[in-house]
Parts: sequence; C-alpha cells; structure tokens
Amino acid sequence: MFSQQIDLKQKWDPDFVGFSPIFAPLSFWAEQFSSFKSQWPGLDDYQAMLSVLPKPILTQSGKALKIVEQDGKPGHFSEHYAPRIYLSGEIQTRTENWHDFFQFLTWFMFPKTKAVINAIHIPAAQLREEEKTDLGRRSPIENMLSLFDEGGAVILCSDNSLLELIRSFKWKELFWQRRGELEDKLKLVTFGHAMYEKGLAPYVGMTANCILLHVDKDVLQQNNHQQLEWIDNALAKLFTEGEQYKKPKDLSPFPLLGLPGWDNNNELESYYDNLNYFRPGRSQKT
Repeated sequence: MFSQQIDLKQKWDPDFVGFSPIFAPLSFWAEQFSSFKSQWPGLDDYQAMLSVLPKPILTQSGKALKIVEQDGKPGHFSEHYAPRIYLSGEIQTRTENWHDFFQFLTWFMFPKTKAVINAIHIPAAQLREEEKTDLGRRSPIENMLSLFDEGGAVILCSDNSLLELIRSFKWKELFWQRRGELEDKLKLVTFGHAMYEKGLAPYVGMTANCILLHVDKDVLQQNNHQQLEWIDNALAKLFTEGEQYKKPKDLSPFPLLGLPGWDNNNELESYYDNLNYFRPGRSQKT
C-alpha cells in the first residue's frame, strides 16, 4: 500500500495532501493550514478562513456559514446538526478531528451542492419531529444524499463506453485493458468528507459511491477551480431536480484504488483479480 499514512487517532500532519491523489482537489484549501506544523489549527482558524472570503458561503435559507464548537445532545429541532446549519448557518465542529476538518473543506469546494443537500433534509426531518417519529428514520432520498455526502465521489468521463464498464462492474476491463485511456478520458473527484478521511490511511476495500457524469473533453482539461465550480453547479442542479438520484442504489460503487497511481501495487495485472474488492456486482452474481 502507500508508504505514507496517518495514524487516525487525530495526529495532525500538514503534508497529508501528498499522501494520495485523493487529496488533489482540496489541495488549495489545505494549503491555507500549511503553517500549522505540529499542532492542529483551532476553530478560530477555521472561522478566519471563512471570514476572508470575498463572498460568504450561504445556506439555502440565506445564512452565512460559521464555525461553532460542537454542543451536547440537542434539546429541540433547531439544535440538531442539519437544521442548525440551515436555520443559523452554524456548523458544529469538533476540534482536532479529521472528519470535521474535511467536512469544513468540502463546503469551500462544493458550496452550492452542500447547501442543497442540507436544505433537502430539513422538511422531512421537520415532519418527523412534528409527528414525534424517529428523527433517524430517513427517506430513500435522504439516505442517498447522506451516503453521497459522507462517502461519495464524482466521475467525469468523456467516453460513455468507460462509464458503461463502471455500471456493469467490469473492473479489469476498465482498469487494466483500457488503462491507457483513463488519464485523458476519466477523472474521479472525491466529494464525501468521510472518504477523504479514509484517504489518510488507504486500504484495499475503499469504495466510493459515485455519480457518473458524461462530459465534453474541455471539462476534463479545466483547472481545479474551474472543474470544481462546474461539478458544484452540475450536482446542485441534479439534486434540486431530484429525478435521477432518488435512492442509495442509484449511486455507482467504485473501487477507487483501482485507478492508476492510486495504489502502489496496482501496476500488476493480478491486482485486479481480487474479487473481494473488484466485485462483479449484484447483476453478475449467481
């Protein structure tokens, strides 16, 4: 596996971006914390980064995002995690915590989509609160959005035949037989903050829940900021329309360590014979 990994017991390392290609999309924002050599940035440092933005990151209710310390057990609806973001802009954040650090950074990367996802959760959660039912009993679309928000990624691809290989779970054909095409025709951009956390200590088994987007070649040639803005607009539109992605099974599982360069061992053809990782998919099982 990778030679560099982080002990997930909260040790800070400002050089984490160089550990894996998974971190390339957030490298600009991670660089803002490069001066913290041996100790974690504090919540005030997170807020300072928000405060210098030319325009604030807004929730769909129009509230500016702000960082607050995580509170105890919520007493009423407005104090729950998602409603508090929507109603006040306050995102509860733990100190010295990679999961929450990546959650924070993904708001910079995908501000429109994060706001849309947050807003979609609110009416259904509010109805459960009014009906005194379990707030955790989410609808299929809420479950899909939560799965994507935590462990999702976007695959941009200019070749529909490659996307079809992903849908058909034909991993060896994708990653090995057509390996030479991937750099120019396909790019994976991680969305989920939990997936970024897993990237600190990659392991065979890491699988992202993906949205597949067929794009023109010029989108693949954009710089990082342009590409993230394009993705953010596309995802926000998809989720707002709510037609294509309605339930968890609408997302495509993708063993991301199969991508060339994402694991030191995947330069061998035999790497892709591991069917516990490169699974044939539900439709292929006997």
